[in-house]
Amino acid sequence: MGTAYAASEIGERLFGLTVESGTPESENTVAVAEAISAVANRPAVRGQASMPAIVQGNQMGIDPSKPFEVTADNRSLTVIVDNISSQIELAVGQYSVGDFTKEVQGKINLMADKLGNQVSGVRVEFDTDSSSLIFTGSTATDDSFLQVAGSADFGLEDVEPAFGTNSSYIQLSPDTQGTTPLYVFQDRNGEWLETTDKGTFDENDIPNWSPIFLDRGELTFDTSGTLVSPTGASVLKSATIIGNDINVDYQGSTQFNSPFAVLNQSQNGAPEGDLVGVNIGEDGLVVASYSNGSQKSLGKIILANFATPKGLRQVGNSGFTATSQSGDAKLGEPGAAGFGTIRAGATERSNVDLTAELVALITAQRNFQANAKAIETSSTLTQTIIQMRG
Repeated sequence: MGTAYAASEIGERLFGLTVESGTPESENTVAVAEAISAVANRPAVRGQASMPAIVQGNQMGIDPSKPFEVTADNRSLTVIVDNISSQIELAVGQYSVGDFTKEVQGKINLMADKLGNQVSGVRVEFDTDSSSLIFTGSTATDDSFLQVAGSADFGLEDVEPAFGTNSSYIQLSPDTQGTTPLYVFQDRNGEWLETTDKGTFDENDIPNWSPIFLDRGELTFDTSGTLVSPTGASVLKSATIIGNDINVDYQGSTQFNSPFAVLNQSQNGAPEGDLVGVNIGEDGLVVASYSNGSQKSLGKIILANFATPKGLRQVGNSGFTATSQSGDAKLGEPGAAGFGTIRAGATERSNVDLTAELVALITAQRNFQANAKAIETSSTLTQTIIQMRG
């Protein structure tokens, strides 16, 4: 929480105060005050600046200076913006890094939940120094949240999510109760001390007063809204003045739960499962299915085509190799221009005419039977002639 004070207010201030004009303390104090406060063109700031959620990916696994491929294996991104989550599928193809960031940004800003709430204003940029992607949310509030998960090719594996921040400050009123103001000065040893005597120090001598702010703290509550941490009061003790301790007690702070509705749920893991089958799609993607309901892409089948398929030389019963007549193999994905699709589990149709082959088999069988009959008749005649001679 940022805390700002006016020049005449009670509070902690990093301005040195002169105790006696012309002393080393005076010169040191004025120098410190001018260094901290006398900034001619800088506007005063209060507290911590509001920032949207910013997620920076890891170094990309591919070379972003050259066109790269988005394939079926790395096209999926899981994105959560505030309370809206979605599984984004990028179009397969070749991208430059500029086209890629534009495509991802467009997909994210089309996300919407079941109630019609839509994401807008999310920016996706490429940082050339770190060779990584930077995602910036559209809102600068404590409730803003951004998380991106994807392939290591794009540096989006195991990326930490981010929350936005919202600035706040307290403007204290000037002292109207007649109490003693408290000043802070720096002695010749460089130590900061407190005093009620400001000496010859004049707040109007400082050209521009710059307020300061304290580091952000955290209050922890249980489910009933009762403060859990910190349990005690924080005490800011005075080094020189008795009775001016400042007690900051959080015991009166509470935070109660309120009704809510679950709009969507996501799971980043799966129970143990066994392989139950492998399927090959028409696009050649090989997908393994497991008993826990999850699926995983194992690879992709690539097809080869030739300028003159009849020029291929047969090797064995079902193999072919390229020749000078067929030309070199041209590789491509199933379904692309010039390539067919893949049909898994289908039986290849035979080029044999079963009817003609069956007729030929019957004819051969009859010829064999006729030849066998002729041999049998010849053997009988020979036996008869031999018996007649005997």
